[in-house]
Amino acid sequence: MKKAKAIECRATRHADTWVASVPQHRVYGHGRTLRALRINLIQGLALVGVTTEITLVPNSPELERLRRAEAAYEAAQRDAVTALAAHDCTPRDIADATRLKSTRVAALRSEGKARRPRK
Repeated sequence: MKKAKAIECRATRHADTWVASVPQHRVYGHGRTLRALRINLIQGLALVGVTTEITLVPNSPELERLRRAEAAYEAAQRDAVTALAAHDCTPRDIADATRLKSTRVAALRSEGKARRPRK
């Protein structure tokens, strides 16, 4: 059996079952839970001689909308922290103003510093 790199599969819900496929290996899987689906796909891949990790990405219009909202919220956090830091706010004030944990503020500040071009 050959070891392949991890495969990402989009899982969709049909009635009471999750389904997904790995088209490059012509393997299809199903399961009542995401865990059962992952196991079914791993077993199907083993039948064609492929062992690998499976990463499932549950997919639906509602989940896609949720992911877009999360991405927009993270971008807004980054923008707020960057703007407040540019106005010489203390990390504690930034955390209080944004209602973020200090560790998240520190991470966003260091991310912002890494993105800024050097003069």
